[in-house]
Amino acid sequence: MFVRKFRFLSLVFSIIVLSASVTWALGFGLGETKEQLKLKYEIKVLDHGNDCVTVSLIITDEGRLNPLNSVDLVIPNKESKDGSGSPDLSLSLAIRKVDGKQVVRAHLKKELAERAEIQLRTSGLDGKQEPQTWYYHTIPIAEHIKNKQEKKK
Repeated sequence: MFVRKFRFLSLVFSIIVLSASVTWALGFGLGETKEQLKLKYEIKVLDHGNDCVTVSLIITDEGRLNPLNSVDLVIPNKESKDGSGSPDLSLSLAIRKVDGKQVVRAHLKKELAERAEIQLRTSGLDGKQEPQTWYYHTIPIAEHIKNKQEKKK
């Protein structure tokens, strides 16, 4: 009895595994600027003075990326100089609507924020969707931390 059940379950499992087509969507980083993508957003960095910062992204217009699928915080691998390989951290951030704008916040250590980037991800560009394809625009946070430090001086 047990052998028959085992054979049957093995057969079902084999059929499912062999019949499933393995496909992964390809993500393409967009090399275009904020202006070329017609994006309107603002980054604010609040330094708490205790080695932690709060990064806020306020999106007023999604531009050519409309509609956004997600806003992700990505911290690239420390050893990887060119950004290839798997990241140390990658997570989707909650998007809140405030006064008709999309707001995203992340609170993290300053050391991580200097390596971090925010990715605006979409499955279509200019309203056209390609099957199994997604696009992302990268916003490095380090530039905004440096700008804030220069303004203080």
